[in-house]
Amino acid sequence: MNGQIRSVSATRIVQGESRHSTETLTQEAALQIRINGQSYTVTMRTPGNDRILVAGLLFTEGIVSRPDDLIDMREIANASGDTTLIVEVQLPEAALTNKRIFNRSITSSASCGVCGKIDLCDLVIPASQISTSRKISILAIPEMFDSMRRHQSTFDATGGSHAAALLTVDDEVLCVQEDIGRHNAVDKVIGDLFMTDMLQHAEVLLVSGRVSYEIVAKCARARIPFLLAVSAPSSLAVDFCNSVGITLIGFCRDQRATVYTHSERVFLHS
Repeated sequence: MNGQIRSVSATRIVQGESRHSTETLTQEAALQIRINGQSYTVTMRTPGNDRILVAGLLFTEGIVSRPDDLIDMREIANASGDTTLIVEVQLPEAALTNKRIFNRSITSSASCGVCGKIDLCDLVIPASQISTSRKISILAIPEMFDSMRRHQSTFDATGGSHAAALLTVDDEVLCVQEDIGRHNAVDKVIGDLFMTDMLQHAEVLLVSGRVSYEIVAKCARARIPFLLAVSAPSSLAVDFCNSVGITLIGFCRDQRATVYTHSERVFLHS
């Protein structure tokens, strides 16, 4: 967890009484991504696992399709040397052909995955429907989120980080990652399995917050048929899941859940 949390001095007020306290916060810092020597984007993230974050981002953005596309990745530390400041990525020139990848005009925040897109045609649309013969039990969902929760050490320390997890429908945990940004956490789990060529085994994406278009687009790019969230989806997220073949389940907490799309893949018994 080194570099992912930091302690600060604060004043805690409880029932009108104040006292000095030391609070533990989730780190947030800028990361510049360069592709073949040219600046691609700057993203705000929680330091750590930067290589899988970059790999996941480049994959979900449609820039790379195979781990072999990542010829080289080099991390450059900041002046103090405690965290990565820049990740330099070397890609084959063929991977960049006809892609307007250097048109991201603004910094991406930790909460925005669509920031920096220039045109609507830059948005992700999968080439074909996502299909599966697998089904998920509503009764299995609480244990899935419990499995993710057991890996959230940064959240335990700070209460200020999001998490994402990739699992099978049988509740086999493939990867869990945390970050201050919802989109970064998703890019990290996808990037981790992408780099180890294990992404085809992922069937369920869990997210600790709400679901917007950007989260669905990443799920669709990874061709994951089930997307489960602690909070609510947006209207566009529901429409997109319905059209591309993703089963979207929201409000997965307190022994309840709301199925928004493709309910034929969900059953009520174990």
